Amino acid sequence: MPLIEPFKGLRYDTRRIGSLSKVVTPPYDVISPEDQATYYSRHPRNFIRVVFGKGYAADTLERNPYSRARNTLEQWVQDGTLKQDPEPSVYPYLQEYTLSGRCYRRWGVVALVRLNSPRIFPHEQIRERPMQDRLRLLETVGASLSPIFGLIPDEKGGYERFIRQICRRRRPAAVAHLEGVKHSLWRVSDPTWIKQFKTDLRSKELVIADGHHRYAAAVAYRDFQKKNDLHYSPRAPYNFAMFYLAAAGKQEPGLLPTHRVLRRFPQRRIRQLLQGAATQCTVQPTRGIKDLTARLQRLQAQGRLGIGFYAGNGGHLLEARPGSCYRLDVEWLHQEILPQWIGPDVEIVYTQDLITASRQVRGKKAQALFVVQPPPLTEVLDRARAALRMPGKTTYFHPKPLAGLVEYKFGGC
Repeated sequence: MPLIEPFKGLRYDTRRIGSLSKVVTPPYDVISPEDQATYYSRHPRNFIRVVFGKGYAADTLERNPYSRARNTLEQWVQDGTLKQDPEPSVYPYLQEYTLSGRCYRRWGVVALVRLNSPRIFPHEQIRERPMQDRLRLLETVGASLSPIFGLIPDEKGGYERFIRQICRRRRPAAVAHLEGVKHSLWRVSDPTWIKQFKTDLRSKELVIADGHHRYAAAVAYRDFQKKNDLHYSPRAPYNFAMFYLAAAGKQEPGLLPTHRVLRRFPQRRIRQLLQGAATQCTVQPTRGIKDLTARLQRLQAQGRLGIGFYAGNGGHLLEARPGSCYRLDVEWLHQEILPQWIGPDVEIVYTQDLITASRQVRGKKAQALFVVQPPPLTEVLDRARAALRMPGKTTYFHPKPLAGLVEYKFGGC
């Protein structure tokens, strides 16, 4: 496990802003333009203005979303909207959420993680454009604004019990509700507990669940700063990034599938896809989107590989023939199906909302939909340890750690 350190977190003063729920946001990469406008209107000091600010036609190299984020953060620190905690701390973090009618609780800790550890394991491929976007924000603002979501394998539950024990008789320092999820944050500055926390994690692995572009940006920023810092120190703040270190048991109920919606995909090419696929795999008609997803789930439980294809009719189940070289449906989709039948002119939109996506297809707002299953958590962990990257948008971990609960400002305030 990499070196873990406490930090003096920067947090909202709720006496100045009122409800914390009105100023926090999800990570930038799950915020649509419509969501961005909603967060802007929710509160004049919503953290969206820092973590994912609007761009305007009149923007220049000097005045842009990145410079506005820096100026906004500095202004909020100066006027007391954001205050720095008085001593180095770590921040136990509980997420309470509901999926398919069942309630779940995910425990973790927000802390700093040294970036050069060989025991940090990403699992997804990244794209250059979003990485450069996060790098530019990091360079301009000089702060880790949204915690990278990391998993600590915890099959026996010892890590989670250790966190719950310190929180048992303490009131949370912050509580926020967003999109049906309750987020509770504690602050622990007890040196004895922090020392034991660091010791316990020393032999652990850290698998990145979400935030691969933010992690890559932090590493790139660290490398540039280290190269140009005449007074380099291993303790320099840019050597660390803020992580949410969540306990990961044998199962992860929040690991959801990310489906692919196709727009600008002509009807004739839909027929060509189904005809071509029938020569390479088994294609079976289904009775609708519910039947399609149920059959996909049964295939996965049997260790068989399948992908759903829905174009407003009953749908079709594409099942790989025995002996397929692919272990994941998204790898089969991205390495074989999409290159053969989906041209670069087709727009692919990623979503976890299967109901809305299927309605868009039926309403002609989209032309087709690929339905996939989430990979098993063990597959994610094994791939990460083996340095094997999955295609982007293979995994979606719900809920995300919020931006705006606590921030790490380089060099203090």
